[in-house]
Amino acid sequence: MSAWLIVAGLLGGLGCWLCVRELIPCGPSLRAAIARLDCTDRGDEDRPARARLGHWVSAAAPWVPVPVKDLRLLGQDPADWLARKIGFGIAGLALVPLVSGLLALTGRSMPWTVPAAGSLAVGTLLFLVPDLLSRGRAARCRADLRHALTSYLDLVVLERGAGAAPTEALEAAAEVGRGWAFELIGAALSQARRASRPPWDGLAGLAAEVGIPELADLAQIARLAGQEGARILETLSARAESMRGEALASTKAQAGARSTTMVLPIALLAGGFLVLLIFPDFYRLFG
Repeated sequence: MSAWLIVAGLLGGLGCWLCVRELIPCGPSLRAAIARLDCTDRGDEDRPARARLGHWVSAAAPWVPVPVKDLRLLGQDPADWLARKIGFGIAGLALVPLVSGLLALTGRSMPWTVPAAGSLAVGTLLFLVPDLLSRGRAARCRADLRHALTSYLDLVVLERGAGAAPTEALEAAAEVGRGWAFELIGAALSQARRASRPPWDGLAGLAAEVGIPELADLAQIARLAGQEGARILETLSARAESMRGEALASTKAQAGARSTTMVLPIALLAGGFLVLLIFPDFYRLFG
């Protein structure tokens, strides 16, 4: 009996560790970055088993939604993410039957409908966990990228004010900045330069990949400056100021929402404190 309890405790600890590991934010994957730079098509035998499973699932069930833009922003491989999603679902399906089996060994049996329904519910819940985690991380990354983009616009304005051409201003501003957002923009500009394309095409492609419309606006402004010779100092300054206003409004809205959500815990705390104060009197009165 104690052996089964030890096994159940180890499995439960392993599941908790996996959940905590998924909740901790991680940096961009170097393997995914190298895979994007590698233009050669490697065979299936060179891919990891999890990646092969993800490719097989995506080919067999193309209806399974994959957040490609979020994964591109997070630097994760879609096949690896899909395989992890399938693994979470299988673990959820096996968790409830395992617990019911351990209970059966202790002499506490239950109807078969309870493990079946619980297995489907837990499996579906864990199957959706990677979607929720990726969506939350991508939303935070997009917010950080928008904040970094305002600084990037200011740097481009300074470079243009110093007499640099639009192409030189975009690349120099990306080199001056620090952080993963500037590295992402710099990688897009470098890729466009290696492909003999203008830098605004690289920015437009990055905006389409990660879902940042502000970056597409910057690419359109730079395209007008590069092709038609338009003055963009005032336009970029106005766009940066507008993005700061939007970021400030979003921050205020988030602060207001968090303040609203704090009303319920404070009310519960105050109610518990009142119950603690009046409980002795009620106990003496009705006891």
